[in-house]
Amino acid sequence: MKRKIVLMGVAAALTATALIGGSLAYFQADGQKVQQQMNTRTLSISLKDTGSGTLPEETVLFDDAMPGADLEMEHRLVVENTGDTPVYARVTLQKVWGEYADHSFTKEFDKDSSLIRLETGDDWYIMENTDGNDETLYLYYRTPLEEGGQTAPILKGLRIAESITNEYANKGIFLDVQVDAVQVSESERARQDAILTEWGVWPEFSGAGKIISIEE
Repeated sequence: MKRKIVLMGVAAALTATALIGGSLAYFQADGQKVQQQMNTRTLSISLKDTGSGTLPEETVLFDDAMPGADLEMEHRLVVENTGDTPVYARVTLQKVWGEYADHSFTKEFDKDSSLIRLETGDDWYIMENTDGNDETLYLYYRTPLEEGGQTAPILKGLRIAESITNEYANKGIFLDVQVDAVQVSESERARQDAILTEWGVWPEFSGAGKIISIEE
């Protein structure tokens, strides 16, 4: 009998603001564990910083948010499987420009999100610019996440394009991170069907269940 258990939900929100030519406030998170239970299995994932084991309560600042700068993430976000069954994890990242004032962000729809480049590691399979959308990136963790396991860091750094013009001066960058997961099924075809149904993509696996490619 083929059984599918799917966990969908926001595990944490990561907000970022960057003043071009000034400081970059990139980390302001409000995290919560998300879980779902079916029969005797509990799917549960959480988002945390590998250093502290939690999410920082205050905004962290960069001092070198200049065009062309490579900004390394001090806090390394990972997804942790806190349930009792293996899962495939997906992270949805949105990056937009706007105005940040009085702890409030207003998106500007005419700005080019492709000028914001997010750096991640080879442990993640990246799908970006789907349907001409430069705002959203989908990161699929290549290997099944066992009970108690955690992913490699989601983000290694951020780069602001050298080609930005004066219209981006003092603009802010907003990053939003959402995490969801699909239970690992016993057969390869069942895994493919589950991921296609819930995420709308078709994965190909190695013999060990590692994702080697994804097609829409």
